[in-house]
Amino acid sequence: MSPIQEAPVARSQSRSCPLCSGKAEVLFAATDENHHVSQIPYTYLKCRGCNGIFLENPPVDLGRYYRSDYYAIPSFEQLQKVADKDHNKIDTVRRFVTEGRLLEVGPAFGVFAWQAKQVGFVVDVIEMDARCCAYLQGTLGVNVTQSGDPQEAIKALPPHDVIAIWHVLEHLADPYAFLSSAAANLKPGGILVIAMPNPDAWQFKVMGRHWPHLDAPRHLFLIPEVTMTRLAAQVGLKKLFLTSDDSDAKSWNRFGWQRLLMNRFSSKFMQRVMFVLGYGISLFFAALDRQGFNGSAYTIIFRKNEP
Repeated sequence: MSPIQEAPVARSQSRSCPLCSGKAEVLFAATDENHHVSQIPYTYLKCRGCNGIFLENPPVDLGRYYRSDYYAIPSFEQLQKVADKDHNKIDTVRRFVTEGRLLEVGPAFGVFAWQAKQVGFVVDVIEMDARCCAYLQGTLGVNVTQSGDPQEAIKALPPHDVIAIWHVLEHLADPYAFLSSAAANLKPGGILVIAMPNPDAWQFKVMGRHWPHLDAPRHLFLIPEVTMTRLAAQVGLKKLFLTSDDSDAKSWNRFGWQRLLMNRFSSKFMQRVMFVLGYGISLFFAALDRQGFNGSAYTIIFRKNEP
């Protein structure tokens, strides 16, 4: 597949923030360094009010920026091995809810969905990739809704005790619309679990437009935790839990350094070399990545207010 060459849609005359309607200004232009689907520079803006960062003009057909090999579907045995390695996500959820109906949005091939099913949750998923949907339903036996519009798809589903969206919210064109739909679907006392790149990360301050977690143009938003909490409160959700230093964040810290170096080379050999070197560099900078709220990703949990 050759890189996309055509220009993105014309720039909007409005530069108001879609999260808070505040005034936004150009932060930088970034290219698709992670997957090289496009050679076009994409402009990111930063809101002066809420500090949210967003892509000014997303491609009309963003789906083509997700190549067919974006997800490599594992065998069931491989998935089980991955699921057995790290229980952080399901253990975090079970600190607050231990049973009931759980919805995962954007599960890919379903490691977390499988873990949730194994501990007794009734599991629903919303996924846009057809190959993943077939695997989720046929191999894992979870309830699948195929859709690239989760804030609408969720309206047709039964109420849930848990809704989890791991590193997917940044891909959605309207994060607030999703928060609103999720809040409406949650049972009273139910929880919404969100993990996403952290725009307050130390790596982002150092790497800027080259930060792999920017992932232009697939990541449409980088939302600070403070802004996320305020938006959630507007739809009746209260913050329960926040971290940028769990095993998920640590793995994304490593990925940041590894991918930054790998993106500098096109040969597979040099990318493997940079993968190893990036791991070493991540160890060297681990203290800075883990200090305060510096992690490359954060996980936040909200609870729906009781009536």
